[in-house]
Amino acid sequence: MSKRPTYEPHESPSLTPEVRVDLPREASEQERLQLDRPAFRDWLELRVGWYGFVRKNLDEPMPPGVGWWQTLGNLLLTLLMFQFVTGIALAMFYSASPETAHASVKHITFNVTLGSFVRGLHVWGSTLIVVVMVMHTLRVFFWGSYKKPRELTWVVGVLIFQVILGFSFTGYLLPWDQKAYWATVVGTRIAATVPFVGDSLLLLVRGGPEVGALTLTRFYAAHVMLLPAALMGLVAIHLYLVRRHHIAGPVLPQRGRPVPFYPNQLFKDAVVLLVGVGMLIYMAIGFPPALEGIADPTGTDFSPRPEWYFLGLYELLKIMPAGYEMLATVVIPGLISIGMLFLPWLDRSDSRHPARRQWIITSGMAVILLIGLMTLKGILETPPPHEVPGETPEVVAAK
Repeated sequence: MSKRPTYEPHESPSLTPEVRVDLPREASEQERLQLDRPAFRDWLELRVGWYGFVRKNLDEPMPPGVGWWQTLGNLLLTLLMFQFVTGIALAMFYSASPETAHASVKHITFNVTLGSFVRGLHVWGSTLIVVVMVMHTLRVFFWGSYKKPRELTWVVGVLIFQVILGFSFTGYLLPWDQKAYWATVVGTRIAATVPFVGDSLLLLVRGGPEVGALTLTRFYAAHVMLLPAALMGLVAIHLYLVRRHHIAGPVLPQRGRPVPFYPNQLFKDAVVLLVGVGMLIYMAIGFPPALEGIADPTGTDFSPRPEWYFLGLYELLKIMPAGYEMLATVVIPGLISIGMLFLPWLDRSDSRHPARRQWIITSGMAVILLIGLMTLKGILETPPPHEVPGETPEVVAAK
């Protein structure tokens, strides 16, 4: 199809009554052929608009100074896609019942082709996602990128953070081994410390007074249905808000003209994605996920420990005097969560510079220090991997 001519300003035709432009005419034979039998790219573009969408995103102007720190969002989105794909693959072989859950995970790990690798991608992916999410959140916090007009972008991001932690908590029980069982027993007991409704909340989470078959069913349902639906909705809203308000530039605006996303920023994103995915693959191959013995509610020789990203809360609970557990399980985590949600409105400073947001930065550093120290304490006090009596050295080495 022939292109409409363009004109420089001094060449533009004058639209006098004697001059008529775009006069109707009969299409040529070549134009009729292109309309009747368009190329696949034109056919797809007409119906989907994919090429125009890609071109628009590649040409998006980026503020001067945007660089490596702005690649974490795309890395996080890529890791989430890996989790969805590997999660679907694992669900094909998983059986969510106390009688078969452990055996199905063992079958995936040792018998299914690439089963250990796929499970490793999923297990290590959950850890890497938490790390990247924390880094992304801290970057936005210290750069003040949550300020007007990006308040809702921050709020949705905080909700995504909570959903990701929910994924980690519910997925931890699914192998139904000793480590998962006792960590869930400890984790669900936190619900009982909520004033007035603690006992009812504990029954709702567990499905009964003890961790059992209904607990596993509810955690699996939340892990594969409820939380994915919530995550997809929140991510869609978050991406829309990011596209609408664009990426915030550096704290101190830099001189220069905006540059398109392609090729400079796209190159940085590609490098970070390759490094991140490469680390994930390396850990999945080099450190295959362990599998303890099958869950035994009567066992007394196992030291319950949550995963590392919940160790801070666990250690905070341990150091609380008797009768003050609610401070560690409800009050402090609740205040931190509420503070994060309302941060754009609590920070009344007009500047994004950390030096002009001193009380916000000081409060944030105190929270980071508290969580970091408690997590480090938990890591240092974590006992060595539990060995199941009767297992052969070959099985232990395979883990």
